[in-house]
Amino acid sequence: MNKLYSYQDIISEYANALQRIDELAEAPEDLFMLKPDAETWSANEIFRHVRRFNNLYLRKIDHIIRNQNTAKIAQQEFKPKWIPKLMIRIMEPPYKLKIPTLAPMYPKISAEKGKSATTSELKETNQMVITNLNNLQSDRADLDKLKGAHPVFKVITMSLTDLFLVMAAHQRRHFWQAEQTLYRLSGTRF
Repeated sequence: MNKLYSYQDIISEYANALQRIDELAEAPEDLFMLKPDAETWSANEIFRHVRRFNNLYLRKIDHIIRNQNTAKIAQQEFKPKWIPKLMIRIMEPPYKLKIPTLAPMYPKISAEKGKSATTSELKETNQMVITNLNNLQSDRADLDKLKGAHPVFKVITMSLTDLFLVMAAHQRRHFWQAEQTLYRLSGTRF
């Protein structure tokens, strides 16, 4: 994964996520809210978990943008570092390695919000990323030079390139999980 990413490549990750959210939200409300068993999250809970993580990443990204001088670039291609590349590879669906969720990132009780509210909130976080990326691109910001600590694993320093790509991989992982959950319950692919 020595790929270089342009702004448009990263923006596309989030535009694709918006489309995937809509596709998964085509599931009927009762199915979307249904837990396959006591130990497995519903699609709604999966979306809520992703939204919570996205908000965590967005707060970190906003902090980095506000508190650092924007390094300008001539060439707008970016490369993730090796630890984020490894994180992305581990999260990529279909994943084989289960990663336990940190207690603060568990979704709140699913019945609090229905499919429409949960889906809308998740789409909003993706749109915020796209807006951030468009603004950074307008400023000709070097995503590789703007850095900060990972929002959870504070000892890992990551660039904005890394944060945006890891966040996108985390979403893809859980969209696949939601798809598998809905398929398990209904036999239908969304």
